[in-house]
Amino acid sequence: MKLLVQADDFGFTKGTTYGTVEGIDHGILTCSGLFTNMPTSEFAAGFIRERPDFCFGLDFNITNGPCVSNPRNVSHLVDETSEFIRSGNRIHDPRFASEEGRREMFPYDEVYCELEAQYEKFIELTGRRPKYIQSHSLSHENYVAAIRNFTEEKKLPYAMDVLERYGFEFYVDYHDNEATMKKIFDPVAQINRSPLKMLLERRESLVKCDYVFIGGHAGYVDAELMKWSTCSIERCKDLELVLSGEVRKWIEEEEIELISYDDLER
Repeated sequence: MKLLVQADDFGFTKGTTYGTVEGIDHGILTCSGLFTNMPTSEFAAGFIRERPDFCFGLDFNITNGPCVSNPRNVSHLVDETSEFIRSGNRIHDPRFASEEGRREMFPYDEVYCELEAQYEKFIELTGRRPKYIQSHSLSHENYVAAIRNFTEEKKLPYAMDVLERYGFEFYVDYHDNEATMKKIFDPVAQINRSPLKMLLERRESLVKCDYVFIGGHAGYVDAELMKWSTCSIERCKDLELVLSGEVRKWIEEEEIELISYDDLER
């Protein structure tokens, strides 16, 4: 069995960044994607420069924080302060319910323009190309099309397509409750969530798979995170999993191979 363990949203806040680094240095994380548009992106990029062999990708973000490209070029994506319109507002816009409406809300040329700007920002911050590109929060027609066309042009992996091509088994669905789907903060649900317990309950069946994907948002929780995301408390639960000694023991006993997109796309 080959196991890919991914933490999204690197650089979201200082707390989430420190937690992800803990998972990289002392846990089983094999991949993590950087937000290049957040106030803490440059801070996070310092950790990337210090870890040249780790598989860092770009998390393409158009739902949180300021845009990287000229706001005039992405006017449908941002508000009057040049910050992206939040996903919670997007999904409650009546247009989001139809493909025609979503394409109107997220014009292809604007999405592609911002993706290119965030890619160039990644190189500026880190001194290297991302190893892969990952979608963030809301996936829709023009957004996915822009990523696919861009990754083909740049000869980079698009994470979701790679996982599908290799037939990865997803050990848990991170969009399995109404609060998550509606971008509502439900502290009780997040506190009660236990990805570690779910993984340990499924370990016997998972080792029968060729490829397994563990995804999440491993990180520490800080006050700044509460400002930006409804996905907050549960991040420390994801970190608990990747730091777990019991999971590490399972990996060793079953001779599971930890892999990254680098290993798959060489």
